[in-house]
Amino acid sequence: MKLRLSRQFAFVATLIVGTTTLQAEKAYAYDMDCKVILCIAGGFPSGCSDAYRYMIKRITRFPKPLSPFGFCAMSDGTEYKAHNVDYRFLGNGPDAFDCPQGKQLYYRRDNSDHGGWGNETAFCYSHSASQRTGWGRDTEYQTVYHNQSPANRVNFQLMITIEPGTRHEFRSPLFRINTSTGYVSQRPI
Repeated sequence: MKLRLSRQFAFVATLIVGTTTLQAEKAYAYDMDCKVILCIAGGFPSGCSDAYRYMIKRITRFPKPLSPFGFCAMSDGTEYKAHNVDYRFLGNGPDAFDCPQGKQLYYRRDNSDHGGWGNETAFCYSHSASQRTGWGRDTEYQTVYHNQSPANRVNFQLMITIEPGTRHEFRSPLFRINTSTGYVSQRPI
């Protein structure tokens, strides 16, 4: 009788521990989703590195990425919906490159002879000038790009608005991210 009781107790204890673990994981996911919402709005300040990693893990999930976050529960258990999230995955073209503030993007795509996407040329520059070469009939002008640097490829962009349409509305910067390299830039809106 004593052995049977201890087996039943072990089963109940295992069930309670397993349920508690599942509830803790579920609560952690809710908490992280809420933390992502708050950290995005603040530009991922100090103390938000775990929320940033969580968000990157969601958007780089293979083969089907998820939105930057899921369900955020309020204290009464209802979903927090006073936010708008504008996010999109970027493909090719000039939107898929990013330059630091103060620099402009030069982008050119050469069409492929075989109907493909072709070669892309992208770099950042601070200013350009027209330069004359030759004299008389041989005069030509070419554009010279000054202070060139490589453009960073990005494949995801994200912006969040907390409490939209109210006097407490807050808009995050526009985040441009390369989910493979970890590159992140913020652009004020």
